[in-house]
This record gives sequence, structure tokens and C-alpha cells, in this order.
Amino acid sequence: MNEKRWPIASPDWCATVKPRSISSKTTVFMSQALTWKPSDNTTLTFLSHYQKDDTKPSQRLPAEGTLRSNANGKIPTNRFTGEANVDQYSREEFAVGYALEHRVNDAVTLHQNTRYYNNEVDDRSIYTTALLADQRTISRALYESFGKVHGFNLDNQAQFKFSTAILDHTLLSGLDFQHVGSNSLQTYGAAPNLDIFNPVYGSAVASAPVFKNEDVTQNQIGLYLQDQIKFGEHWRATLGGRYDRAGLVYVADNGLAPYFSYAQSFLPALGTDAAGKALKPETGEQYEFGVKFQPKNQNSFVTLAYFDLTRTDFLTPDPITYANVQRGEANSRGVELEGVASLDNGLNLTANYTYLNANVTKSSFAAEVGEQLEYTPEHKASAWADYTVPTGIAKGWGVGGGARFIGTSFGNSYAAKNTIEVPSTVLFDASTHYNWKQFQFSINLQNALDKEYVATAFTSGGEFATFGPRRVVTSSIKYSF
Repeated sequence: MNEKRWPIASPDWCATVKPRSISSKTTVFMSQALTWKPSDNTTLTFLSHYQKDDTKPSQRLPAEGTLRSNANGKIPTNRFTGEANVDQYSREEFAVGYALEHRVNDAVTLHQNTRYYNNEVDDRSIYTTALLADQRTISRALYESFGKVHGFNLDNQAQFKFSTAILDHTLLSGLDFQHVGSNSLQTYGAAPNLDIFNPVYGSAVASAPVFKNEDVTQNQIGLYLQDQIKFGEHWRATLGGRYDRAGLVYVADNGLAPYFSYAQSFLPALGTDAAGKALKPETGEQYEFGVKFQPKNQNSFVTLAYFDLTRTDFLTPDPITYANVQRGEANSRGVELEGVASLDNGLNLTANYTYLNANVTKSSFAAEVGEQLEYTPEHKASAWADYTVPTGIAKGWGVGGGARFIGTSFGNSYAAKNTIEVPSTVLFDASTHYNWKQFQFSINLQNALDKEYVATAFTSGGEFATFGPRRVVTSSIKYSF
């Protein structure tokens, strides 16, 4: 086999096993990429991936006993509130496709990208609906969802490079087609009560009646056009059609690059609401300006940006029935600061900070207008350092570590004023990896200190919290040839 003509890019295999009391999680992920170059001007890359998740649904626990005091004591954060013979979450997906590129000449390049995917979910959960007056007995409900989604995407595009007077253009035009088909069957009904402090499992659970059974097919065809324009040594501009977007950047000799961008988005929503009405597409509009700095002769950069994003008709699941609820409008404004550096001694550094002010600006539920958008903390930050030994007997071995800060936010009060708070937390992650010949081995730890923390909270017939995953160990092996 001629390596130059038949390069094969990084097939991966990754598995995760994470036990947690009665609950457990197993994830298997595999991806492949095979690139073939029949000529110097043509490249064809075949892509595929497969993922299988088997776990138990997350547990919603009463706020009394987790976030607040309870006369009966503290509820263990790993308390299982379902039934082991009922609760399960299984998800299986695969996708195949290819990316084809053909260079006609120095001015024209053609691209075609295709992808077919299939996703099946089996979700069955007995979950808490209320904490009764004795503050130890919970009422429960059975929810089941069986869904299948398949789709096909085809994108044909042509890239043209040319000049007009003092302007250099890179023009991109294309036609894309998207097909999505889905089937969803959902059931909902009552389940036996449970003593959350002294649970006795094994109660008989009656079958739940079907409340939603729908088949949805959606096709979309679109034309798009984009022009990247260079004028002079320093100015760059971008203009796009279909989803309107525009950008302007000035690249200074010292590495500074102030910029401004504007973009609109349009996202069709698949399915119906609780009343059986077709969902409206979600639309968005974003303004952003900032400055980027990349020092000369250094593999590093810093970005500071201000953004203003408005989303309309976005979706939120009903925390009781899980039916889609189409919200009104939300606005998010904030500042992002990010820095990345790759040093010659094998050390790589990444850090970022985000300030976010996100509020509901329009809604059919008047009580939530002006409230902070759920699960959007004002402050988030992270830092990561990774070192790989560049020479010597330990060459190729590396370690990494970092921290994530997630600020205080509000949970979903479901069409009402914010009443339940998600506390801030700091989580630590770590990794070790080794490169040997064509192999790459790695082990990653998320929440390395096994910290208990609240991931989400909401109000609906009571106040509840779900806790985030404890320590997660992920291992992977990559082979390239």
C-alpha cells in the first residue's frame, strides 16, 4: 500500500464505565475516518461513528433534605428513587458519510458532504413528583419514551477565488438538502409511593397509558452564498446570504485584530407541543465585537469579546410530562475572555472566563418575564494545563489537570418567578496520556475529587434537585497507520 496515496486517519475506540449505587453507566464509542487520494486534486474521506449508552435516568430528589434541611435528616445524594427492574436509559446511534473535495484549478474547488444517521432511544423512568407532608414519603410517576430518528444530509458547494480591482474574493455558493424522520411514543402514569429515607423497592408498577404517539417527517432545501473579501494588507470582511451574516476584522502588524460580526439563525423544530400543534422554528440574532491578539512568532492567542444574542421560540421540556413547551424570547449578553498557549517545552495552557446576563424578555407566562434564564450562571471559568515530555526516556508521556468554576444560577421554575437556586461549584479534572509509535493511550478523570454538587433544580408541584455525576473515568486507545 502506498502511504502517500492511501492515508488512513485515526480510527478511535473509547469506552467509559462508571458505577454509581444502583445506577450505572456504560458508554462505547467508535469512530473511523478513511481518506483516499486518487489524484493530487481529489480527496475522498469516508466517515463513520457508533455510540451505545446504557445507564439509569438521573434521580430527582426533594430540595428538603438536599438543598435545605429536613426533619428526618439528609437524603443521600446517590439515593435511587426508581425501580431497578423498570428504570433504564438506552441510546444507540450510528452515522456514515463522506467528504469529497476536487480542485478544478487554482481558482475553483468543489465540495460534496453527505451523512446518514440513525438514533434510537429507550427511556423508562420512575421519578419523584412530590414530597408529602411527613417529609419522607415521595409520590412517583412512570414516564416512558421510545423514539427513533433518522436523517440524511447532502451539501454541495463550490468555492471560487478571484479579484476585482483592489479586492480579493473567496466566494462560496452551495445547495443543501436535509431530511429528518422521527417516531415517538410516550406514556405517563402514576407509580407507588416510596419512603426516601428507608426505601423498599419491588412494588408492582401498572402500565402507563399512551399520551403521545407521533410520526414526523421534515425536508429542507436551501441555497446559500458567502463572500470573504480581503482588501489591502489589513482588512477582511465576510458577507453571507440565506442565514444573514456579516463580519469585519482589521489585522494589525503587531498581532492585534479588532473585529465585529452579525449573524441570524433559523432552526426548524421537530415534533409537536402538548396540544398536538406543530412547533415553530427557533430563530436567533447575534451581535459580537471584540479583539484578538496573537504575538508574532508565538503559538498563542488571547481573545476578548462582547456578545448580544436573542433567541425566539426556543424549547423547554415540561418537568412533569416532558412535553415540549415553546417559550417566547430570551436575551443573553456577556463578555468572554480566552487565552491559549502552546509552548516549545511541551506545555499547553488554556484558560477562559465568561460573564453572562441572560433573561427572559418575552413569554406567554407573564410571571417569568424579566427573570434570569434557568441554568445560566452569571460567571463561569476554567483553566487547563497539559505537559508532554518532549525528549528522553519518557518521551511521549504526558499529564494534564485543570479546574472548572460554575457560578450560581437558578433552576427552572416553569413559567413562574425564580425561586430555587443552583449553588456554585468548582470541579477538578485530570488526565494522563502516552504516545507510542502509532498508538495513543489516554485516561481522563472528570470530577477527579468525586465532589457532590447540584447539576439542575426546578419547581413543579414541589422543589427538586438532581446531582451531577461523581468521578468519571474515561479511557481511550487511538491507532493511526
